[in-house]
Amino acid sequence: MENLPLLKDIVLLMAVSVPISIVLTRAGLPTIIGFLLTGVIMGPFGLALVTGMGTVDTLAQVGMVLLLFTIGLEFSLTRMLDIRREGILGGGLQVAVTVAVVLVIGLIFKLPLSEAALMGFIIAPSSTAIVLKLLMDKGEVNSPQGNLSIGILLFQDICVVLMVMVVQTLGAKTDMTAFDVVRGLGFSILAFGVIVAAVAFFIPRLFHRVVKLRNREVFILSIVLVCLGTAWLASRLGLSLAIGAFIAGIAISESEYSNQIVAEVVPLRDTFASLFFISIGMLLNFEYLAGHLPAVAGMVAAIIVLKTAVIAGVVRLLKYPPRLSIAVGLTLSQIGEFSFILIKMGEGYGLLGGGRYQTMLAASIITMAAAPFIFQGSSKAAFAVGRRLGGADMWNEKETEAKNAAFSNHVIIIGYGLNGKNLAKVLKETGVRCVIVDVNMDRIREAKAGGHQAYFGDSSHPEILKKMGVMSAKIVVVAISDPISARRIVKISREMNPAVSVLVRTRYIKEVEDLYKLGANQVIPEEFETSVEIFARVLKDYRIPGNIIQNQIDLVRNEGYAMLRTPSMTGERLSKLSNLTGILEASLMDTFYVEGSCPIAGKTINDVGLRKKTGATIIAVVRNGEAETNPGADFLIKQRDVMVILGNHAQLNAALELLNDRCPI
Repeated sequence: MENLPLLKDIVLLMAVSVPISIVLTRAGLPTIIGFLLTGVIMGPFGLALVTGMGTVDTLAQVGMVLLLFTIGLEFSLTRMLDIRREGILGGGLQVAVTVAVVLVIGLIFKLPLSEAALMGFIIAPSSTAIVLKLLMDKGEVNSPQGNLSIGILLFQDICVVLMVMVVQTLGAKTDMTAFDVVRGLGFSILAFGVIVAAVAFFIPRLFHRVVKLRNREVFILSIVLVCLGTAWLASRLGLSLAIGAFIAGIAISESEYSNQIVAEVVPLRDTFASLFFISIGMLLNFEYLAGHLPAVAGMVAAIIVLKTAVIAGVVRLLKYPPRLSIAVGLTLSQIGEFSFILIKMGEGYGLLGGGRYQTMLAASIITMAAAPFIFQGSSKAAFAVGRRLGGADMWNEKETEAKNAAFSNHVIIIGYGLNGKNLAKVLKETGVRCVIVDVNMDRIREAKAGGHQAYFGDSSHPEILKKMGVMSAKIVVVAISDPISARRIVKISREMNPAVSVLVRTRYIKEVEDLYKLGANQVIPEEFETSVEIFARVLKDYRIPGNIIQNQIDLVRNEGYAMLRTPSMTGERLSKLSNLTGILEASLMDTFYVEGSCPIAGKTINDVGLRKKTGATIIAVVRNGEAETNPGADFLIKQRDVMVILGNHAQLNAALELLNDRCPI
């Protein structure tokens, strides 16, 4: 009988990780924590049920390679331009300040320079996988907090590549001068550039030929060849496997095949990446953790406090309000999954001395496990701290005094995104005064450039709404993607001015009832309005007359919004709506334009014979902007006339088919 120890180990690992992941998913926690727990339980310091650590570690290396490959695929100059200020400036400052602070602390405690730098590298990144999962589950990916977090995370992921190169250089020799470090890093960057140029020339041509074969198996094999082949080539030139995989990804990130490659790689990446995180969990030594619990707990607390403080400070430098700064800091306060790559490299190169390897490993795992719980309480904590700090620092008092005179009967637009921008434009054109508030300084500048009265501030703070004149405003429009702030703004607006009309845009139907309870007059859920737009366009493609489409839209909105607030709609109300539909559907109209080459031009209504052949009636003809109503049978149709036709659905369809057959476009 065949004996495959590796297969047995993988089956055992999957058998434990799947149920753990199911439980964590039901609890709303990321599956990465489940993989780490599986490694802890099954590893040599746990139940010791997995013996083939060397082979599992090899498979984990493949997972690490695929992780870096997908990062390279998602990295592009276009993406970098998208994150701009928040990502490049915010992420750059966060990484630089975090590494510098840890480096200084390490040197104070007399750690070697290389070890202090490595610890800074390990602590600086946050977990992209965990944070994205938490933001998506709460529907806050597009909120200000989500946009800031994702921008910083993306830049962190890019910095990991440079960190890997630096660690590899530091690990080459134990007694290195600063010149040796710079020279080694320079050689690594040169090798990086050479491989990028070579791969960028070769890979697109390879995939161009492979795609022509229309063979999915060959396509997938080519992806694996490019990923692993470039990783191997990089290792031969003195770089790491992970760097080579990143180069392969970046070389094809801008190609037309990148989206399909990502789709094909993700299942492989997730499978092998699970083994990577399981292998990390296997490294955790329970005996060491129990014997050094105060040190590990102190390290965990220091990491969370340091990262929260640094990130909050950086976000404040970008001129975002304190509440948002603290919320982003808490959201990104954990150590990231790519830090484990650096931990393993540091251990392999002997850069982490004494018990600091196990301390950093345990602290990293604990911060990731604590991330969901910190995230859940981040908003309340941020609001509490923001209230204590006050709102004066969010507002330019001189600008307020100069421009905030005589607010009355105006519209307050909170959020200058797409919805806020369109509303402000329409209000300006119609002469309705409005004032715009946003926490994004770039949007404020854009609004001011468009001739609007716009101010920077967090409208969830009562002082900001007060300065915007909410007590004398006619309408408050909440057009932001932050559900927590939206609820607070509605509540504060209603408390400060019971007569003001509060209109809220929200992303999800499930939030409607809560917003109404807090005092909103109208809540517009994007999910619902999207469904209305979809069925309206479908009906239009079937040439259902416009008045009937509008009637159906009105009926759906009347019924839908009423049911969103009070699901038990009475039968009498529905009966009246149905009768109204029947009455309107009995009298349909449509129009037909007589082109210059149309054969019916020059003929009378009687000659056209529309009523005799279809039952539809021409009730009016518009000519040169004037309408001739109830034209007689001898009325002469001319070029560029617009005929107004009356009938039911079947009659109108038959009439328009007849006219289109006679007057083909």
